[in-house]
Amino acid sequence: MGALALLLFLALALAPRWLRAKAQAHGFPPGFPGRTGEGRVEVEVHAPLPVLLRAEVGGSAALGLAPREVLALAWGRARLGLSLPYRYRRRGAHALPTLHLRARGVLGLGERRLALPLGEALVYPALRPLPPLLPAPAFFLEGRRTPRGLPDPLEAVGLRPYRPGDPLRLLARKTSLRLGRPLVREVERRLEGGLFLHLDAESLHPSYLDHAASLALGLLLEAERRGERYGLSAGEVLPLGRGKAHLRRALELLARFAPSPTPLLPPPAPWGSTYVLVSQAAEEAFLKAALKGARRAREGVLILLPEGYFLFPGEKGRPVYGKPPGLERALRYRGLLLAHGLRLVVVRGHETPRFAGE
Repeated sequence: MGALALLLFLALALAPRWLRAKAQAHGFPPGFPGRTGEGRVEVEVHAPLPVLLRAEVGGSAALGLAPREVLALAWGRARLGLSLPYRYRRRGAHALPTLHLRARGVLGLGERRLALPLGEALVYPALRPLPPLLPAPAFFLEGRRTPRGLPDPLEAVGLRPYRPGDPLRLLARKTSLRLGRPLVREVERRLEGGLFLHLDAESLHPSYLDHAASLALGLLLEAERRGERYGLSAGEVLPLGRGKAHLRRALELLARFAPSPTPLLPPPAPWGSTYVLVSQAAEEAFLKAALKGARRAREGVLILLPEGYFLFPGEKGRPVYGKPPGLERALRYRGLLLAHGLRLVVVRGHETPRFAGE
């Protein structure tokens, strides 16, 4: 009898060692700052012997989460739930607080601690009104693009009768001779143009990434509203497109936009697009890549934020004096940039962005 009591005592003391647990968070959808809701954390535990559980989730200032905890007695399979009201506050891909699970034997002996990750929540940039930037009008190219990047006007999708004004190079000679009437090849017409935006991730001020992301968001939403194609380069490259799914991918890129110790060089502009670049540091390597990347653009704009921030409409600030190194470099390149089709727009820390003029 004493041996059985001793075995039972040891089993209860060692019960926390045999605990198995997993956790999952629900109800934290991507959203803009200010979004409120209530997420939930579900904890599934398997305890062969009874244990006392204490589950704790810490707070998060970026997500507006307050610390929460729950106490329970578990034996066998059990589920615990914690509700986590949130209010998104700051842009970014924020990790949800780790769930710390503390298990103790019912006799107060033996203890085990588990740290269970809960994933992340995406917070989009702040949605603030900004002046629009109108891309250059789109235009049509006939034919599909070949691997060399040139349109093939003879890539036909069908035949139709000849109409006055049709180019003779589209005339289907053999078919016209066989049928006894002139026919021309009907080629595919493809829309060119749109807005392509690149964000430099080299940040010299903690506000630069958020202000650049908000600026990009305003430009992309305006392009989506007008039904124009748009693309984004912000660590990853999102090609030209439009629609809700395309906009969600762009928003995710802006939420994950993170600083880089070196310039994030702009990729080449899509053919016939409006090429918009945003930078704070404007390093030499960045400016040279911008000159090279603008060759295929129809027009280009380099938006420079020397201080890394600007005023949204309705905000007031103090005048900023002096020329940061990035501004001096950009001004030295100003003539060369303009010769390559890139207009320089400087937005100081006490100004609101304006895109209509220099």
